[in-house]
Amino acid sequence: MIELTHSQIEYLKAIYEVSKENDITVTNISKHLNYSKPSVVRALKTLDKLNLIKYKDTIKLTKLGTTYINNIIRKDSILKIFFTDVLKIDEDLAIKDAENVKNSVSCYTITKLEEYLKDKFNINIDIDNYCLCNDCEKKQE
Repeated sequence: MIELTHSQIEYLKAIYEVSKENDITVTNISKHLNYSKPSVVRALKTLDKLNLIKYKDTIKLTKLGTTYINNIIRKDSILKIFFTDVLKIDEDLAIKDAENVKNSVSCYTITKLEEYLKDKFNINIDIDNYCLCNDCEKKQE
């Protein structure tokens, strides 16, 4: 598992979000994040070295990059559901807090939180489990 920085996670999310509506280009990522193009290019080169994207003529998420972004989205979603449905926190604040908390929470803890939400509150979370750590398997033995 690669330990990603907050910035790398944000770039991966931006690539994913841009891909839903536009071609993945330096310009579109730059506009989405409101960052300079040189900053975006530097980040893309780093993500390419980590094998999370392919960055040559086009920008594409790799299989590993897709797994990471799915894990990021899973963490965001589960935390947001917990904050809004269980703690009854306003959705805007819940989104902001989920964004801040997700980088500090392990896959194992997210998996346990997901199980808790299903068992105790009958909240069905329709998100595939994209755990990237060995902790989940080790702790379940």
